[in-house]
Amino acid sequence: MKCKNRDSRANAREQWRPARPSEGNECERQLRMNVTMKRNECASNSPHFNHVVRVTLFIIMAMASIGISAQTYTGKASYYGPGFHGRKCANGDVFDMNKLTCAHRTLPFGTMLKVTNTKNGKSTTVEVTDRGPYVKGRIVDLSKAAAKEIDMIAAGVVNVEIEVIKPEPEQPKATVTRYEPESNNELKEKSEEVDKNMEWAQTIR
Repeated sequence: MKCKNRDSRANAREQWRPARPSEGNECERQLRMNVTMKRNECASNSPHFNHVVRVTLFIIMAMASIGISAQTYTGKASYYGPGFHGRKCANGDVFDMNKLTCAHRTLPFGTMLKVTNTKNGKSTTVEVTDRGPYVKGRIVDLSKAAAKEIDMIAAGVVNVEIEVIKPEPEQPKATVTRYEPESNNELKEKSEEVDKNMEWAQTIR
């Protein structure tokens, strides 16, 4: 009985032992790889695959164009002048209606804008120094001088296109240090001090 049990256990181990790779298994694996490559090649050449690629490229290009044009706005512009002349702006400066400035609700102070009157094509460059306008539908308040530049004084409110102009970084200015020669007395005192130090160094030796 013991011999029979040993034989049955040995047969069970042989049955559960993983099969060794054979030439037939290698050929089958290579064949599957070839079939997979052929399927991928056919999929890449299919009209559906090409359509998906075109749509993806179109979406990427559209998102890039949106990012480029994100600094351009369109809307209505008004202007303010004599009633606010001499008052303090939101950035702390005194408002001068004869300067090319404007008020915007969100853009940082100091931002330069190119404002174009869409009706006549005239444009001007202004600096954001104040906050506003707070009338619904308006996106910028121009100074009187800027309003004259785009010929909107008579109309009062016009449709404009605003483009944010990125200011060029300022180049560091070179500083020149002026050399002033020392007086004879100062030079004499320094030379005497050096001589004393030399004598003290020799006594230490």
